[in-house]
Amino acid sequence: MADPHAAHLPHGAEALLVALATPSPQGETGIPVLLWGRPGVGKSSFIEGLATSDLRVTTLIASIHDPTDFSGLPFLENGRVRYATPEWVEDFRDTTDGILFLDELSTAPPSVQAALLRVVFERKVGFTALPAGVRIVAAANPPDLMVGGWELSPPLRNRFVHLQWDIPESLYIRSLTAGWDTARLPRIDPEQHRERLSDWNIRIGGFLRLRPDALHGNPEEDAFGFATPRSWDFTAALLASCDLLGYRIDDREGRGHTVVLNLVTGCLGEATAIQLVEHLRNLRLPDPLAALRGEADVQVGELDDAELYVLFYGLNARLLPHLGDEQLLPYSRRYLELAAAVFRDGRRDVIFVHLKELARAGWLPHLSSGSASSQPEWQEVMALVGTIFSDDAFNEFVDVLG
Repeated sequence: MADPHAAHLPHGAEALLVALATPSPQGETGIPVLLWGRPGVGKSSFIEGLATSDLRVTTLIASIHDPTDFSGLPFLENGRVRYATPEWVEDFRDTTDGILFLDELSTAPPSVQAALLRVVFERKVGFTALPAGVRIVAAANPPDLMVGGWELSPPLRNRFVHLQWDIPESLYIRSLTAGWDTARLPRIDPEQHRERLSDWNIRIGGFLRLRPDALHGNPEEDAFGFATPRSWDFTAALLASCDLLGYRIDDREGRGHTVVLNLVTGCLGEATAIQLVEHLRNLRLPDPLAALRGEADVQVGELDDAELYVLFYGLNARLLPHLGDEQLLPYSRRYLELAAAVFRDGRRDVIFVHLKELARAGWLPHLSSGSASSQPEWQEVMALVGTIFSDDAFNEFVDVLG
């Protein structure tokens, strides 16, 4: 759950802790984070303050390092080129959890930025992999304060979730007498995260079906994060973590909304983030698996077109893995009952693309084969199939089946 003490942390700190605790799509722990804040607002001290006996923090100032300090120094051995491991990698040799903190990233020249590409995303230095529990955090001054610095390349920017960092006046004044609150890194169970991630992938997939133009952003229009398939992966993983930690997307007045919006904006850019968060907040959707099991009461007439579209996207995602197994028949029956309700509601065109997807996946041949044809339930299901696909508007769909 959300930490009640986090209200007395700098702006951006809660979102940072969520990102550091998130199992990444590649299997490591932590989504790479880039903190943007003016000098003297405690970025470095906060990160280094997370260090414990079980969590090693190593700080590197990128501008005073050579590219080979991040890619490995090549040398010849027995007729082969090998790469010497930089000394700082040894800091993580005997640890499973840690933080590699790349301070003053905006002072790194392009050659160093290029060397960091693999370190940040793949957690590899040359051909040496960092432990899976080593997170990557970087810090930089805002673009308007980058005197003598370098702009970050779009490929490097896209490897981070970007967070704005600041210390409000009231928090600093409080710290003068009460001191600074100690941050705690939350723990997220990877298995629970994988299960929750599946649901968020369905919701995001539904949004992108409605707004396919949102898949790719323009790095020239967004100074920090921008949308790509990679940053959409980050977004889904972070939303699953927020869900597990109790940061609610519909918590308009509380910290949950702020944390979620900061993370999504840091991945996708402000315009796309606002559209996505509004879309997700307004969805009134049952769990797709519960709907297929008949455990959820779905009133089709109460859902708008966007909600219907996303609902059937989720139903397809839950139904298709069961082609050929014993759940196919009961799940298909519930699916078709919901589709028939959409037809009666006069909005069949909303789910046409989903029915077409089932056809292309071979759903009907699987449904028609096997020993189920002797069961009354199978006959009822096939009657529903006939009712839906005999509609004149589905001649194209019938052609797809043929």
